[in-house]
Amino acid sequence: MFACLIAGQLPNTDFARVTETQFICNVVVVTGTHHIVVFTTEPFPDGYGGAIYFNWPNPEPVWQYLGYITNDKPSAIFKVSKGSTAPSLAVFGGVNTNSQQPQLGVMVTSLSELAQMTAVSENKSLSVASNVQFVQNMLENLYNYLTSFAVTQSEMTPCTDSWVKINHLNGWYERFKSRMSNDPDFWKK
Repeated sequence: MFACLIAGQLPNTDFARVTETQFICNVVVVTGTHHIVVFTTEPFPDGYGGAIYFNWPNPEPVWQYLGYITNDKPSAIFKVSKGSTAPSLAVFGGVNTNSQQPQLGVMVTSLSELAQMTAVSENKSLSVASNVQFVQNMLENLYNYLTSFAVTQSEMTPCTDSWVKINHLNGWYERFKSRMSNDPDFWKK
């Protein structure tokens, strides 16, 4: 009923039915994988869709809600992040998820429940966006403050203070911005 696709791999249709409404499959995630495509191979019953969850191998299951698919949106691309700070959800509770591989879960649920879950998820995304904006503003402020004291070598006077070349600060700042745009939560790891 479901399939997933990770770049460089064949589509995976090995979803096992766990309960009447829950399906799980193990997936192989290689280094550099940031996105996964999930799609339905059969239509949902009227008024239903699938909530998509992802679980990284941990001693305890850490299911993260990624989004949804429906008959109107039968496929979607989701970003997966190993160090995600999204709250762990108690879904697939009675399932043995002690797999050493990441797992993808689909829970068939009503469209109204999907709408509520998505609204909560979007609010968390706004929070991540505001955190990213805060960190970027803070870094720019620090950068501007430190560069305001920059002097050329001829302007330097002998002293016992330590000095850092401004090009080192520039390099660090650019790397930090790049990492922040690739994974806003990297600094929490």
